[in-house]
Amino acid sequence: MAGHGGGAWKVAYADFVTAMMAFFMVMWITAQSKEVKQAIAHYFNEATIGQTGPFAAKQSKSSMMPKPEERTNEKRLPDPAMQLPPDVPLRKPKPNKPNMAVLHGGDQQIDGALVRFAEGSAELTREGKEQLNRLVPLLLGKRFKIEVRGHATRSPLPPGSPYRDAWHLSYERCVATMNFMEAAGIEPDRFRLSQAGPFEPFTLRVELAKQGQNSRVEVCPLNEVVEEFVGTREERAELYTDPTAKPPTSPRASRPSNSGRPAGGRGR
Repeated sequence: MAGHGGGAWKVAYADFVTAMMAFFMVMWITAQSKEVKQAIAHYFNEATIGQTGPFAAKQSKSSMMPKPEERTNEKRLPDPAMQLPPDVPLRKPKPNKPNMAVLHGGDQQIDGALVRFAEGSAELTREGKEQLNRLVPLLLGKRFKIEVRGHATRSPLPPGSPYRDAWHLSYERCVATMNFMEAAGIEPDRFRLSQAGPFEPFTLRVELAKQGQNSRVEVCPLNEVVEEFVGTREERAELYTDPTAKPPTSPRASRPSNSGRPAGGRGR
């Protein structure tokens, strides 16, 4: 067959199948209601035929809208919320969440809180406490890890400062934030402290008012569960397979003072 006529019969057969498909589509459309026919007609409006590119989807969507004179006889679809069973509550508007912590000019966004500190201080301000009070209810009762990352400016510390350098100041800001959230009810095993010191500035502006934005702590919920970091893989498997097994509990870790050596780096 390949030497007598080639594959021309395949082309003819494909044309036949396409024609049959078009025939059955026409038969199906003619059997539909008037509303369905109008919707199909709007879809194949001349404004959308043969259009490609980034604007094709927007124009085709607008062309499917019925004309004003045709909307009087149009059947309205019921509200999806009215189709829910009576025992299913409707979703309520979400309360105002804490501000988004935006890093490096908006290239990276973290759904958490950005807590600002006074220059050279590790004491939480009133605005910082209010920010954490809005964030804590969103974190209670969950088991994902929370990273508290401290930052500082490049400005030298004033004489007599209790902090040795920017790393120490960043660490103490993390500790103050963690202590506040732990007192609000968040379990201590969920925290992970990390410090960037002056090396991840929020802004590069040298003005004093702008530089104050770098004195901050970012509270970042992570996509990691606390139990993923407890014991070996075999031990974690035993905890999941044995319903009577419980993870070991460690005593409350003592908080280091300002004279203690801060944990440097990213704490990962």
